Amino acid sequence: MISRDKGSDTVRRNSADDELDISFITRSMNFQDPGIEILYAFMDAVPSMLLVLDTDQMISFVNECFCKGLGFTKKELIGRIWYDRLISSDKRYEARELFSKPADVKDRHDIEIPIVDEHAEEHPAVLKAGYLNDRNGNISRIILQIEMISSISEKCTKITADDKYRVLVENSVDVILSTDPAGVITYISPSVTTYGFTPDELLLKGLSDLFFYEDQHKIVRSLSITLNNSGQSRVQGRLKDPNGKLYWVELYAQAFFDKDGHVKGIIATIRDIGNRRADLNALEMASDMFISQARSASDAIIFSDPAGNIIFWNKGAENLFFYTVEEAMGMHISMIMPLRYRHIHQGWDIVVSTGRSWVMGKTIELYGLKRDGTEFPIEISHSSWKKDGALFFSVNIRDITQRVLNEKEMREAKDKYRMIFEKSPLGIIHFDTYGVITQCNKSFVDIVGVEEANIIGNIIGLDLLRSDTSEEIKKCVTAVLSGEPDNFSGSSFSFMGARDTPIRASFVPVITEDKAIAGGICIVEDITESKKAREALIHAKNVAEEASRTKSEFLSNVTHELRTPLNAIMGFSDLLQESIEDKLNENQRKYLNNIIAGGKDLLDVINNILDVSNIEAGKTNLELEDIHLEGLVQDVMTEMSSFASKKNIALQMELDPQVESIRVDRNKLQQILINLVSNAIKFGKEKGFVKIRSKQMHDTLHIEVIDNGIGISTEDQQRLFKPFIQLDSSSTRKYKGNGIGLYIVKQFVDLHGGNVWLESEIGKGSTFTFTISLKL
Repeated sequence: MISRDKGSDTVRRNSADDELDISFITRSMNFQDPGIEILYAFMDAVPSMLLVLDTDQMISFVNECFCKGLGFTKKELIGRIWYDRLISSDKRYEARELFSKPADVKDRHDIEIPIVDEHAEEHPAVLKAGYLNDRNGNISRIILQIEMISSISEKCTKITADDKYRVLVENSVDVILSTDPAGVITYISPSVTTYGFTPDELLLKGLSDLFFYEDQHKIVRSLSITLNNSGQSRVQGRLKDPNGKLYWVELYAQAFFDKDGHVKGIIATIRDIGNRRADLNALEMASDMFISQARSASDAIIFSDPAGNIIFWNKGAENLFFYTVEEAMGMHISMIMPLRYRHIHQGWDIVVSTGRSWVMGKTIELYGLKRDGTEFPIEISHSSWKKDGALFFSVNIRDITQRVLNEKEMREAKDKYRMIFEKSPLGIIHFDTYGVITQCNKSFVDIVGVEEANIIGNIIGLDLLRSDTSEEIKKCVTAVLSGEPDNFSGSSFSFMGARDTPIRASFVPVITEDKAIAGGICIVEDITESKKAREALIHAKNVAEEASRTKSEFLSNVTHELRTPLNAIMGFSDLLQESIEDKLNENQRKYLNNIIAGGKDLLDVINNILDVSNIEAGKTNLELEDIHLEGLVQDVMTEMSSFASKKNIALQMELDPQVESIRVDRNKLQQILINLVSNAIKFGKEKGFVKIRSKQMHDTLHIEVIDNGIGISTEDQQRLFKPFIQLDSSSTRKYKGNGIGLYIVKQFVDLHGGNVWLESEIGKGSTFTFTISLKL
């Protein structure tokens, strides 16, 4: 009987009267494989009534026992819906619903239902269902065993299963064998003699021992998978005959079971695939090579049928014409041609019938048409071949846009060179590999003051290496002819005439594409005027440097001279404020505070001017030390707190916790922050904020000073960081300042190996960002 174990996908036949035990493991079975033929052959030999349904409940197989028991032929049943042929009309609806959903087969048990024979007589019967899975684990076939409760079932028992099985196995071209669970051969068919063995000498030997030693591991592994998973497997390997000859074979193995459902061993077939493998390998290799090369070629490769319709379109064609494969397939090949070239296809019938055309076997240059209507130059070659009497065509197309452009550029370059050579204000000569001048332009003639006829004779030009020229010029020519450029500066080629003109000459070799030296070019410049201009420029530079030094010394002296009385003014003002402040009236106290505030502002200006003077004199250096960033920022905020409180501006900080100690010039960094924060407060909104934020990015520290003040326009941003620049320079300006602070900021940031920039929007505030290298 056919039964299905719970929790298993195994379909098996068990018979109490028959020791023949056939099991089919259906998980992942591919029904295109030869294994299904073996399955059907075994089912035909089973003395039970069996039929196989597809998922549409159509009969795809019946065994001989079934046909003999009910009087049908296989032809009368295969291809018919089972309940239309085997169930009476009043019970067909019930029968149809039994297997309408293949997945429900797993839950079906014994089903009692009358079966109709050839004469439309009903017979009580019990249906038992099993199933087969495809490679994806889905049910692909349903196997039904029908046990008749009448004497009909006795008819099929007259079939001798052993005889059929023996005939099937012994006459098989393939080798059929069985093994025990250890892989030891217990039976092997006579066809093994094809490989030089007799069945008797292989009994009780390991199945893997038949194979070449390099393949034995994968054979053992495949058999192990078959046994452990209670399933089937397929593997290819080399079988070794007694003389050492190797045969490529395919081993198909299937587990089979005893009556209790335990794995009893393996039933396997061995099929010779030597010729198939060789043919397939050669065919696949040629096909793969062609497809890979054609599909990935950078040139467009297109095939068309006899009507000119496209049947192959590679990646190169996609990139060239902008049509995808799906769009191009089936279209006429003339779609890639401009209208003026489509007349080529007017005589297509003649080309198809004769296979001849003036374009066949030739490479021609035309224009192609892209999908977007763009025309571009192409190089195209045609060929044809016949298949089954029909003529097919192939086209190779190459985009030559770049080549056409190169040729055009080369022509233009030649024209430009000729114009440069003829019209250049510089003198130009060309000399060959012997140092003989072959060309010169008019400017050269004018510079040296010699007629062209005296430079380039009718037969040969002036020989620079053998003429009475200077040794320096000969040295330059020799260097160029060895492939090295050289320069000359001094008197002109005075040996050519009486004029002695100061010149500067550059000698360069002319090198061909194949790296050969084809002579040299000399470019000559009359430097009479430039020499005068250079002397004047040097004089002006010296004057300017002297003026700058004088200015720097003056600023340095003035600031020092101003500091002395200013320190006295501020010192005595502070002394008065501390000693007699309580004796002063309100106006006196106000005047005293104004004196102190004005003195501080003036001191700041003097200090800034001194910093600028030192910067311009190159006297500013970094005094590096390791500092705590948070402490420095706190000091700046403390110093600026009084100024900020007057405008009710909140000072905030947001520092990167990963940055603690940094190596900088503390005084200069503090001055950078004070200048930026002071400006932010100065131009901030009432009840606004100023924030100092830092973050580390790789080996650089970014520090931002952010405010929500009036902002700075784009055109004004271009003027920042320049000395003595005030954005509002009118006499009635609202904000005081000397325009030095941001200039000093930039100079100090530069000393720290960083940059400073601004992001601002009118009415929304500004963000000054500067960076400091952490590798100082």
